[in-house]
Amino acid sequence: MIGNRKTQTPRRAARKKMKKFKFTLQSLYNYKLTVEKLQKAELKRAQQALQELLDEEQRLLNAWDDNERSLEEALRKGENVGAALMEHDAFFRFLRDALIEIREKIVKAEEVVRECQDRLILTMKEIKTYLKLRDEQYQAWMKEVQAEEAKEMDDLVSFNVISEEVRV
Repeated sequence: MIGNRKTQTPRRAARKKMKKFKFTLQSLYNYKLTVEKLQKAELKRAQQALQELLDEEQRLLNAWDDNERSLEEALRKGENVGAALMEHDAFFRFLRDALIEIREKIVKAEEVVRECQDRLILTMKEIKTYLKLRDEQYQAWMKEVQAEEAKEMDDLVSFNVISEEVRV
């Protein structure tokens, strides 16, 4: 019967009883990881929207510069100055209004980006807290496992000593 696998020493029996480590807040941790991914995607979309507005602002500024050069050239030539001034003035007013509008949108888009960043930072801090809690729980679990293993070793030694005494 010594070779029979069904015979268990106290150590084998105890190993089967040992439970695996389970983080008690794992579902919340997983949820926060999902939230983090969603917030990163939201931040990326907000940054892209902001970049599009900044690109539009740059196009308007380039158009402003082009209009200035065109007006200067028309004034240098001296041909039909009144008509050139009226035409360029109307375009300057249009560009000014468009720049004011786009800059208001940029301010709002920057606020959205900041809000997204703040939410993401908060979520990342929460994730870090969960990781610290997980590590603390794991360390406590390891101490418990080590204590159980020490007890098993003591039981095994006691079992062997008793077995030796019975044989004698």
